[in-house]
Amino acid sequence: MKVTVLGSGSSVGTPAAGGFWGTCDPDNPKNARSRASLLVQDDGTDILIDATYDLRMQLNAAKQNRIDAVLLSHAHSDHICGIDDLRVISYHRGEPIPLYTNQATMDDFGGHFAYAFRGGYGGVYRPFLAANVIPETTELKIEGTKINVFPQDHGSCTSLGFRFGDFAYSVDVQDFTEASLKALEGIDTWIVDCAGYHREESATHATLKQVKEWVERLKPRMTYLTVLTNFMDYDTLCAELPENIRPAYDGMVLEFD
Repeated sequence: MKVTVLGSGSSVGTPAAGGFWGTCDPDNPKNARSRASLLVQDDGTDILIDATYDLRMQLNAAKQNRIDAVLLSHAHSDHICGIDDLRVISYHRGEPIPLYTNQATMDDFGGHFAYAFRGGYGGVYRPFLAANVIPETTELKIEGTKINVFPQDHGSCTSLGFRFGDFAYSVDVQDFTEASLKALEGIDTWIVDCAGYHREESATHATLKQVKEWVERLKPRMTYLTVLTNFMDYDTLCAELPENIRPAYDGMVLEFD
């Protein structure tokens, strides 16, 4: 299995509009961040997690012209508003791309992007997505790939986390239920939100203190932080963090047997 971090940034990206780098060194390419998303490739199946504003550039950078399924973690705009970039992928595929998410996300998403599922303009635009509502806790199988889905507290909504064997992805999370932590037990590698890195507490995103507590409990071999803000310089984070916790970066590739 191959995992590519398409984007590791926060909702505004780095640099933000207006060329705002915050405290990030603009000379370090690992500080140039698009919005958080992931590509999982497993035995011939290519799965996209979230469709950010930057999706077209992310797919082109990864030289990726095929998507077999889409998983949406939640319906905040930085995770769904690049969805139109999948139209051309779907048309080359010859059929709508299956999209999986929970009911609340589908309700919000479908309200804005109903045309993605039904087409429009008298058939000029074909449907390019196929909706699949899934429980917030479930085992999903996409072709030959098994995915354990679990709920995450994102403050204003519930987001979904995804586990692929020994690897898990937890974007936009502020806290976990005990059941969701149990779903993460035994993981080897974890990519987890830490947009609240510099805060004592946050209503929507994990703080570094929380991530360290979760890592102490779950004991993954490696943890990578994502949803990195303009105030999270890559080299500074590497100097501050323990060796088993590292910042992710756009284009980072992980491979698993």
